[in-house]
Amino acid sequence: MEYIKDPEFQLENTAVALGKFEGLHLGHQLLFDEIKRRKDMGQKSVVFTFDMPPRSALSGDTSYQQIYTKEERRILLEDFDIDILIEHPFTKEFAALGPEDFVRDVLVGKAGAKTVVVGRDFHFGRKRAGNVGVLEDLAPKYGYQLVVIEKMQMDGQDVSSTRIREHLKKGEMEAAETLLGRPYTIAGPVVHGKALGRTIQIPTANQIADKNKLIPPNGVYVSRIFVQGEEKPYYGITNVGVKPTVEQRAVKGVETNIFGFDRDIYDEVIEVELLHYRRPEMHFSSVEDLKRQMEADIAFAYHWAEGQR
Repeated sequence: MEYIKDPEFQLENTAVALGKFEGLHLGHQLLFDEIKRRKDMGQKSVVFTFDMPPRSALSGDTSYQQIYTKEERRILLEDFDIDILIEHPFTKEFAALGPEDFVRDVLVGKAGAKTVVVGRDFHFGRKRAGNVGVLEDLAPKYGYQLVVIEKMQMDGQDVSSTRIREHLKKGEMEAAETLLGRPYTIAGPVVHGKALGRTIQIPTANQIADKNKLIPPNGVYVSRIFVQGEEKPYYGITNVGVKPTVEQRAVKGVETNIFGFDRDIYDEVIEVELLHYRRPEMHFSSVEDLKRQMEADIAFAYHWAEGQR
């Protein structure tokens, strides 16, 4: 997948899906399916989104937490077989573009759109003045075909990032997975920890949670792990939190014991899917008590994973 983050680019004959695409959920995937259908017409599939949440760019508030970070979004979009990802800088100058200016200069002028795919509630341009009606009116003038995708519904409610966020905040991983169309994922490099896991014969791969990523409640999760260079996934047990038994500092991390795996993967990017919330994070009176609980968690995870196969 080609990745474009510079605002100066030039494409031709493309099918472009427009949106924030924070969750890459099943509703978003309808848009991706539509642009990929245009490959038979010689059009390249393009996802056009932004390098940061518009609300953060406009307000200056950088505390907003996202389901997937930019880096994770790129990794996951590779799996959707998208040709090109554009993460356009969301500057105040860009936000000030009128709807027609955006269509003429960016969507058609730079992105080369021949097909434009949006959700029914899509808004764009200065003060969100552009909508589906504006795109319909401008289509004949600028020579693109507009495809509008209706909101996907599940259990009588819209499939939305907001709904997914509520499930994640409660540790409802299976419910979030149903809406996402895949398990919730934490992707990032493996970093050095204190190697306590190896001293108790339960080694872990450690990741640092991105400050802008929405992380479910601290606790222990059954997980599935994808390691670079390995085709098959592994199962494991993942602790999300601050390790209260052995750490004095409250630095949130993600550490995973990968079953049946023994290879040095420091600095390699792994994808950890949180499948099921096992229990909250706990403080133990000793490392021995911690080890006994971890062994019980591992036994539970093995049993849970076997039931899914």
